[in-house]
Amino acid sequence: MLTFFQKKLVSAAITCVSIFVIFAFAAGFLFLLSEFLNYFGSVIWPLAAAAIAAVILQPFVDFLVSKFKFSPLWATISVFAILTILLASVAILALPKLSSEISAIASEVPSLLKRFGAWLAERFPNMKGYIAQKIAELEGTDISKATLNSAFGTIKNLFNTALSATSGAVGVAAFCAAFAVAPIYLFYMLTLKTDLWEKLEQNMSFLSPTTREDAVFFARRFAEIMTSFFRGQLLIAFIMGILFGTGLWIAGVKFGFLMGFIVGMLNIIPYFGTIIGLSTILPTAFFQDGGSLLLVGVSLAIFIGVQLVEAYLLTPKIMGNRTGMHPMAIIFSVFFWGVALNGILGMILAIPLSAFISAAWGRIRVRMSGNTLSDPELPQA
Repeated sequence: MLTFFQKKLVSAAITCVSIFVIFAFAAGFLFLLSEFLNYFGSVIWPLAAAAIAAVILQPFVDFLVSKFKFSPLWATISVFAILTILLASVAILALPKLSSEISAIASEVPSLLKRFGAWLAERFPNMKGYIAQKIAELEGTDISKATLNSAFGTIKNLFNTALSATSGAVGVAAFCAAFAVAPIYLFYMLTLKTDLWEKLEQNMSFLSPTTREDAVFFARRFAEIMTSFFRGQLLIAFIMGILFGTGLWIAGVKFGFLMGFIVGMLNIIPYFGTIIGLSTILPTAFFQDGGSLLLVGVSLAIFIGVQLVEAYLLTPKIMGNRTGMHPMAIIFSVFFWGVALNGILGMILAIPLSAFISAAWGRIRVRMSGNTLSDPELPQA
């Protein structure tokens, strides 16, 4: 017979082993999911892009159906036509200006780096020779050409990946076709009339009523979180882009509107754009022609002001407390899922995934405590 202390020791050991097995299973699942996304990325990315676009555009389709009595088909066609006209207008009117702005930014980089090198040399005289050598190398580099070469290199690598993964020209054609069908995915998603939740429940009739109800809850909850997040976060990111761009332009930061707008749109991944902006725009404000600590302070104040507007006005009004996550948890989630899913897709899906896991865990915890759906504290779909 085991003594009381031995029983406690065995119980603790079993608990530790169970925790290790759970974490090992979770790590293995994330690893396999990451590999799956890497291998089938060219197939999954278009579908994911279409799903996100469908979430954003669905309210416009619903508006045409309810307000003007359009059929779902004609409402979708109308939305596609309006979207095509808007994109074509942006391409005609904005792309030339955008291209010239990007070229101007690229040509300005060496001079900014030169001023940065001079600033470093003043404060670290022992490194003056090394800094001068590196600045001389940068002066002989055409940044715009390097950027263009990098872009072509990225495209070339994508096609090489497709070629090696699928063994030939057929693979490249399939790779391109996968992205070409994204609008087709989007069209069918917007015109879909089937009640997915009813169909899902019917296809899981072999499960017990409780398990089937929980499975439908998880699927519905995930869809709700994804929908509210992408609709809300895209609008918030756009408004932040306008605020950042306008503020930096008025403050006198060189290329302030373009850089600020890009930084704001990057906040589709919460806080990501702000982090990138602080590390690029503040140095620009200091080292540009006429830059100063005052301009850096003004730029920092703009970042703080826009972030406060986002935290206390935009997010509560547009999204409410849908995720229920602390800012620190949001930042951790972005980096965790970025690493777990090995790329930008993980960072984009970080908040919906974390919010879903939190909601799912709440329901599982209540289930494990022995409660039923009639209990008031059980999370509902």
